[in-house]
Amino acid sequence: MRFKMLTLVALVASLQSFGAFNRPAAATDDEGPREVLWPTKSWQTSSPEEQGMDSASLVRLIEHVGTYQQDSLTIIRHGKIVADVYYAPYIAGVSHDLRSVTKSVVGTLTAIELQKGDLDSVDHPVIDLFSDKQIQDVDDRKKAMTVQSLLDMTSGIEWLEKAYRPGETIMKMYESPDRTAFVLNQPMAGAPGASFNYNGGNPYLLSALINRKSGQSALDFAKKELFEPLGIHSARWGNVDAQGVSDGEAGLYLAPHDMARIGYLYLHNGQWEGKQLIPASWVERAKSGPVAATFGFRYGNLWWSYPEKGAYMARGRHSQLILIIPRLDVIVVMTGALRDTEFYSASGLIDDISNAVKSDKPLPEDPIAKALLTEAIRRAATEKPCAIGGTPELAKAVSGKVYHFFDNRLRLKSFTLNFYESDSSWVITTYTDKGNGRFTGLVGLDGFYRKSPPAQYGINAARGRWTSEDTFVMERRILGHGEIQIWALTFDGDKVKVNFENTDGFKAELQGESTE
Repeated sequence: MRFKMLTLVALVASLQSFGAFNRPAAATDDEGPREVLWPTKSWQTSSPEEQGMDSASLVRLIEHVGTYQQDSLTIIRHGKIVADVYYAPYIAGVSHDLRSVTKSVVGTLTAIELQKGDLDSVDHPVIDLFSDKQIQDVDDRKKAMTVQSLLDMTSGIEWLEKAYRPGETIMKMYESPDRTAFVLNQPMAGAPGASFNYNGGNPYLLSALINRKSGQSALDFAKKELFEPLGIHSARWGNVDAQGVSDGEAGLYLAPHDMARIGYLYLHNGQWEGKQLIPASWVERAKSGPVAATFGFRYGNLWWSYPEKGAYMARGRHSQLILIIPRLDVIVVMTGALRDTEFYSASGLIDDISNAVKSDKPLPEDPIAKALLTEAIRRAATEKPCAIGGTPELAKAVSGKVYHFFDNRLRLKSFTLNFYESDSSWVITTYTDKGNGRFTGLVGLDGFYRKSPPAQYGINAARGRWTSEDTFVMERRILGHGEIQIWALTFDGDKVKVNFENTDGFKAELQGESTE
């Protein structure tokens, strides 16, 4: 069936001889200037062909993206959604962990401060803006550090941030009672503006600056000045420190359609419904990327860019992405939960989208390709089961037992599995500085996820299987979180060994015991 489907897609593609289309998207059509559609209330939808795109090309893209651990893919051209894909078990409308896309939103809030006059200049020295802090290691280099150098990741601060491992500067920041002061107190490694160094402390200072200039957290400021004007209602920003500062480097959640609204604001040079929310010059700097970054990217104003491809983007760990291709009048949004070693190439995605654009004008409708696109989207939303084995007799013996754990890196207090003929379940309790936590949900034993009713922290989805006579492996997700957890429990009498791993690369081995 899959071979027939791919063969049909290839046949449709071969019949469409429009050729590659690389000219900039036209701002007018035969009847005059193209109307700008503002999605403040909702996004309009369209067939790809109506917007000059090839459905067969998008089918191949959807299937290729689906081979990765993506959660969603949304493609917009001329202000209309031409493909809106949700890969099971993720579902539409769930706010997604943006990871470092948060940085680009913090940059946008800084631009609003500049547009409103709350911030006089991006050339303002940083330490002058935090003059009440007793800043350590102040030298000429630290005195020269500006808001712009924070925005371009060229602050010159000595900083180690690679994989969120213990001992890295980013982790020490999170352990600090005053994270803003921690960043300001770091020694300088070089002159501001001299070189690119990816540093989560830079946007953290920018978030703290929002508190100082507006008297509000970044979240509250964003609700009034950015989210409300754009019609964004899905925002959550849970990580707020003891000083009331929202985490400027990560922690924001938005639904994919709301992520696209951020991209649409940039696509239209900072304007929304006739109002200039951020300076057009700000957008231009983000687009052009004046700073040489890593992996062939350019950087500016907390946005990544490929100027040679005419594209720029907000990027977050595990393939969170807002991609803008102005020459094609295209926005692409992706969310995912990939391992760090598995990612969909942004460069490849730009090429795939560019190849799918055939004209500035509508193409003839293609019923066959349209049907294939509908089927590809349906298949993406249909969960594929994992392989399962038999259920050993041991399942009855461990079912319902509470296994307790001593002090450990996961702060896991207890783990319980309940095996039933219908929906089985799990219960995890944890301990924190603020008290104990309890998490529970269903687990599918037939190769499919079971989704639990929404909880305060989100929607659990879990599935499990016995990989041997004594080992049960559970895969757990919280829909919208950029992380997948693997719990491998090996039972030995009243004892259990837990091997934990997540897609952030964190691993831990724990020993537990049941006293029942």
